[in-house]
Amino acid sequence: MVVQFATAQVQITLKPAQFYIASPSFYIKKVVDSRKDKQSIGYTKDVLDEKVAIKLNPEVPKAIQIFVNQSLVPTPQATPIILQVLYLQVKEEQTSNSEITARAEIKLAFYEKEQGKLKKNFSIEHYEDQVFATSAQSRIAGSQEKRIRNLLEHCLKKFAEERKAKRLTAEYVPPKVLSEPSAVHGLAITKNKPLGQWHNLLTFKRSAGLHTQGWRVSYVGFSDREEITVPFMFSLGQSQVKETTINGAEYRVIDAYTFGFGTQVYIKLFSNLYANVALNVPVGLEVLRDRQEKRSHNFLIGVGSKQGLMYIPKSSLGIVVGGSIFQQLQTSRVFSTNWGFELEIGIKF
Repeated sequence: MVVQFATAQVQITLKPAQFYIASPSFYIKKVVDSRKDKQSIGYTKDVLDEKVAIKLNPEVPKAIQIFVNQSLVPTPQATPIILQVLYLQVKEEQTSNSEITARAEIKLAFYEKEQGKLKKNFSIEHYEDQVFATSAQSRIAGSQEKRIRNLLEHCLKKFAEERKAKRLTAEYVPPKVLSEPSAVHGLAITKNKPLGQWHNLLTFKRSAGLHTQGWRVSYVGFSDREEITVPFMFSLGQSQVKETTINGAEYRVIDAYTFGFGTQVYIKLFSNLYANVALNVPVGLEVLRDRQEKRSHNFLIGVGSKQGLMYIPKSSLGIVVGGSIFQQLQTSRVFSTNWGFELEIGIKF
């Protein structure tokens, strides 16, 4: 296997490896690349999280033909098969804060000629995933070569199995199907298993509540591979009790400094718009100053929730904005419940 890096492109050469099929009754006479886009077979990510095209070297039909010829040798008794590549894609995405998932996908169709007619015998789609630590990202592009070989081996073995068991359902098709571009843009078996995209969100929030006003810095990391995701979040903030709340109380100034942790449920409404419901546990310190300027401290712990909307761009780097309503219970000396509004702005990276 050879991996060559060129400007904005990675070239992969399949390793000349054999696989075993017991008493094969066929060989691959020709490989046809019917993919609409023949410029690449997918992408890898560089250190800036930008997509870099991957190309099979030599071109897809020749590379696959060379590979399968290692294991399926033409004989007078074997049936010549035309192998059509309808879809071939390799990709990778960060799927947690410490992991990247690499995926290879393929869809093939098998044909033979019978009395001058073209007969479609079998079609199959398959995919394979492998999880890497984010620190091993540089190894992913080269490892896709093995997954492509595994896909081809799996599909050819499955075809041989179905052929031997006489479970193939053949249909005659016009020869032009081999020259027409494929309409396959993804696999049915991965429709509900997308890789998704990892989002790192660092945001700044300003809040205005019934009893307090303040700010908070938060980090949230999550993958949008599902319509509903449950990320973990951390936050650090400061708030001050309003004068209307402490008016007449023994304290003149009350500041609170809290560290929060918890989780949020993100529900994708549209392409870039999410509804979110959060539950968090704020822990911190309340600093109080009474009318005689005497300072005292109070340990804070509570539980909070919020419901809102968040705009997250598709680009790898961009601005996020959101708004929400929050509710809070905590062990403050002057109030136990609070609610209000939050406005949020930050970056996705």
